[in-house]
Amino acid sequence: MSTLEPSGPYGLHWVCEQDSVNGTFRIVGGVPLAGEVTPIPNKNALMGALPAAALAGGGLTFAALPDTLDVHTYLEILTRLGATVTRAVDGAVHVDPGGIRAQAIDPAMGRRLRGAFALTGPLLARLGCVEMPLPGGCELGYRAVTAHLDGFRKLGVSVEQRDGSVLLTAPRRHEPHYDIWLVEASVSATLALALYTAGSGFSVTIRDPACEPHVVEVLGLLRRMGVGVEGEGTNRLTVRGPGRPLSAAEFEAGPDFVDIAGSITAAAVTGGELTIRGGNAPELIGGMAHWFRAFGVELRESGADLLVAAPETLRIHSELLPQAGPDLPKLVVRPWPGFPVDVLPVMVTLACKSAGAMLFQNWMYESGFDYVRELNYLGAEILISDPHRIMVRDPAIAFRGGEIVAPNIIQGTKALFLAALADPVETVIHGVDLLRRRYPTIFETYRRLGARIEYHAPARHAVANA
Repeated sequence: MSTLEPSGPYGLHWVCEQDSVNGTFRIVGGVPLAGEVTPIPNKNALMGALPAAALAGGGLTFAALPDTLDVHTYLEILTRLGATVTRAVDGAVHVDPGGIRAQAIDPAMGRRLRGAFALTGPLLARLGCVEMPLPGGCELGYRAVTAHLDGFRKLGVSVEQRDGSVLLTAPRRHEPHYDIWLVEASVSATLALALYTAGSGFSVTIRDPACEPHVVEVLGLLRRMGVGVEGEGTNRLTVRGPGRPLSAAEFEAGPDFVDIAGSITAAAVTGGELTIRGGNAPELIGGMAHWFRAFGVELRESGADLLVAAPETLRIHSELLPQAGPDLPKLVVRPWPGFPVDVLPVMVTLACKSAGAMLFQNWMYESGFDYVRELNYLGAEILISDPHRIMVRDPAIAFRGGEIVAPNIIQGTKALFLAALADPVETVIHGVDLLRRRYPTIFETYRRLGARIEYHAPARHAVANA
């Protein structure tokens, strides 16, 4: 294995010095996409598993880590904290936490990646004190850490909020068991508290924890590392820390259901046919499948794969969906197993191409619909009621193309990208490198399916990689 230095195989030094990158897509749409796609590994599972490495006595080995900006950033954060990151010939990455001594995360890096806040738990358990920058990530409105800090306080942790950061100090002694309620079913709060407990010698029952598949995956990893876990995937989770260093383990994230939904939408809005390898996963997409079928999209199971075919005409079958009014179906995001918020943007694009009206509600984020202005510029007919509600109006439209700037929201940018593929017009989208945070090979993948895409990298991007 070779040591992964900050400027090594992952290009970490380049990634972490950039505040942003702003490549451009030039897309000529109207091509029915066809072929096979394989979903990316679940990004949010990795954002929970990577901090767990800080607790593993013999380290964690990650198989098939995707080459995304978020993974680059996380590995750089761990390296700067003192971990040793090595990469094998087969691509597996091993994180050895033995050298972790630092009690503070670089503020600029921590703000760039909201998932870094999950490191609060293992670092607090390992070092007894940690200073964390307030998280960043996509610009989705005011993203508080109330659930995290309230949960830590209930576990006896001292919390001191500073300008742009928070200092947490573990108590000298813990109660043997805690029973706490989260103020919201936050994924990162659930993982941060579970990781803190896993590295400490007490137990906790968390009521109303997050239940998403990626949370279940990380909790399964903790069980393999020697942690007692009961109730994952339900609204009552119990975690028991063994009171000793956790065992070494291996981790490979499952398929990303958000990526599966994006591929289904891509086939539907372009009139194409796709085979999604490993996409026949009812435990991941069973709920979403009903919504796609309500638009007329054909989904067929073929062993482990999912076959997707667009109908001749996309139409919202309102009789199959919850109603906001007469012949006005509504889609409201909810915590898992409800409809996931990260899939909402591509559903808006799908609704624009479908006959019928639909009300969308995103109560989670105040800026979650920022991409809608760009969709309207491309020809959509979307009424913005308030920051949390929009209505896509009948009839189905043909996007007219144009030149737009992507919002700083990954899934909002994905919705614009799919809209640009739908009709035989040219669309230029600036700021698309944000997609690489989750989809490292999105340009190549969609070209292989038939999409006509030109990607233009910014000058400093090209120089940095020279």
